[in-house]
Amino acid sequence: MTVVVKKVVTILSESKKSFSGSLLVKIVLFLFIISSVISLISAKAYLSKKEQEVAQLKKQEQELQLTYDQLQTLLSQGSHEDLMERALREHGYVRTDEKVYTDGN
Repeated sequence: MTVVVKKVVTILSESKKSFSGSLLVKIVLFLFIISSVISLISAKAYLSKKEQEVAQLKKQEQELQLTYDQLQTLLSQGSHEDLMERALREHGYVRTDEKVYTDGN
């Protein structure tokens, strides 16, 4: 009888070790999955932020292209003096004998 009891005790202790190892593997796997999900969420947020930046840069590019096209049109239609005068007016400069009226509306 004692031999059988010893064998049962050794089998139970071995199965307990196996269960403990299996539990450790499950915990490690669970932690890996959690960290992977967090990494994916973080990457998605980063990607979304960069997509917004790209959209903003494309909008700026379109605005600059429009300005460039307008300047090209001015260059092809008029003289460089007209272009200089326009640039100076945009920065608030006027001719000495000129009066500038602005509408308050």
